[in-house]
Formats: sequence, C-alpha cells, structure tokens
Amino acid sequence: MTILNFQSKDLACLKTPFTLLDDNKSKVFFILFCGGFSSFFIYFFNPFNIQRMNYEDAFAHFLSISNAGIIAALILGITHFFIRRLFRATTFRLWQFLLWVIFDFTCLCTACLFLFGEFDEPLLHELKIVVRYTLSLGMLPYSLACLLIAVYKLSTRKPKEIAIPKIEEKTSIDKQFLFKEKSGKVALAVKPEQILYLKSENNYTMVVYLENDEVIKKLVRTNLKQLEKEIRFPKLIRIHRSFMLNLDAMSSFEKVKGGYQIQINQIPNTCLKVSESYRTEFESFLT
Repeated sequence: MTILNFQSKDLACLKTPFTLLDDNKSKVFFILFCGGFSSFFIYFFNPFNIQRMNYEDAFAHFLSISNAGIIAALILGITHFFIRRLFRATTFRLWQFLLWVIFDFTCLCTACLFLFGEFDEPLLHELKIVVRYTLSLGMLPYSLACLLIAVYKLSTRKPKEIAIPKIEEKTSIDKQFLFKEKSGKVALAVKPEQILYLKSENNYTMVVYLENDEVIKKLVRTNLKQLEKEIRFPKLIRIHRSFMLNLDAMSSFEKVKGGYQIQINQIPNTCLKVSESYRTEFESFLT
C-alpha cells in the first residue's frame, strides 16, 4: 500500500500546473541567460578543445561552435515564443514541460548537426558527438535559468503568502454568515465553511451548502459582487463571472480550453468552470 501511495502522489505531482515559463518576461530572461551563459562558458573554458577546430571560410567561422550560444538563444526563442503559440501551449503541466525540455534539446541537437556536423563521417557517429556536446553544454544553463526564475518568483510571492493568514485571523469560521436581501432582510444564515459554491441567477444568487451532510440549494435576492465584499472567508474565491467556489469543496480539477473544469466533492455530476479572467488567481491558490 505504501508503494502504491507514493506512486499515486508522484503521478499527481506530474499533473500539477507548471507556470514557470508562461510569462514573456521569464521567457526572455531564460533565452538570454542560456545563450549568454553558453557563449561565456565556451569562450573562457574552451570545453572539448572547441576553439582548436578549423573552418573552411569566414561564414563557417561565424557559425562556429564558439557562437553556439547565440544560435541556441535563437532556437529557444523560436520554440518558446512561436512553436508554443502555434500549439496553443499557454500553460504546461509538469509532465508536459518535461516533454518540452526533450523537444528543446532535440531542436538544438538537430540545428548543431546541420551547422557543425562533418558529413564525411558516419552519421550515427557524428550524431553521438553532437548529442554529447549539446547536452554537456546546454543542461547547466537550461537548469540554472529555470532555478533562478523559480527563486525570483518565490521571493516576490512572499508578501502575498504572509497576507493570507492575516485575513484568516480576522475571519471567524465558527460564526454564521447572514445572507441579506436588497431590502436588508436576512434570508439565510450559513457558516462559510458549509458553503460549497455560489451561483449567479439573474437578480438572485443560488447558495449551495451542506446541512447535516445533505446538499441544500437556496435562492437569495442579492448578487455575487456584493457577497464577494461581505463574506470574509479566504477559501471562498471567485472563479467565474457567475460562480464563487469553496476550495475545500473541490475534489478535482482539469485544465481545459480557456481555464479549468472543477468537480465538487458532494455533487459529482456538477462541474464548475474557472474562466480565463480568474485563472491566474485560481492558480495562485494551487501553489
């Protein structure tokens, strides 16, 4: 059972969103760092005696492996800005990112083979050399760039993580929240942790909550915009123009076009969608 539990946790980890290289600022830093680090390393440390290679003409010398860092930056720019957009890969899961790393190095190896390969040698022999050089010179800057971006994002996210407990201190989940109609009359009293989700219904809001393990639905004449200001419960968040969700009620979620699709614990046949406008806020609660 222990081994099975570890395996299920590993699989779940591979399905988590990987947003490290989603924004353009991170992509640009990643590409420039990989290209610059590779050029610097080759120029100053001369691995594999690369600087001793001979070239037939000036163009061949320009495309020499000494300038491999510039070529690598161009290729990574194409894969991360153009090919990702072509495949609409706006956000990766972890397993998808690992496959993309393999794709990046496949593109780098292919380019190096055509630009620097000696085709008078057997193709398989030349391919082995190119793969060895590319992986040896590329893995360090690739990994280091990802690490630096991750450290930067974690350091800038700290103030937000500190602010969440402060909200929780002010929120007493033992107290009932009073759903008031526009007239000011109390229509419903429910503990915030009992709420599963809220749904906008024209001029009304459908309150879906648990009472003695039974799912109850009540219509209250109010709107989500007002409730979002009044309910002081940090786990009840806006995920759509028409929905607010209690994160504790979420059993699973799946990445779909334009956002996420969420399953509710106590209502297996009900799916709520996280719209594109609230996707970033929702993802911040997952990390």
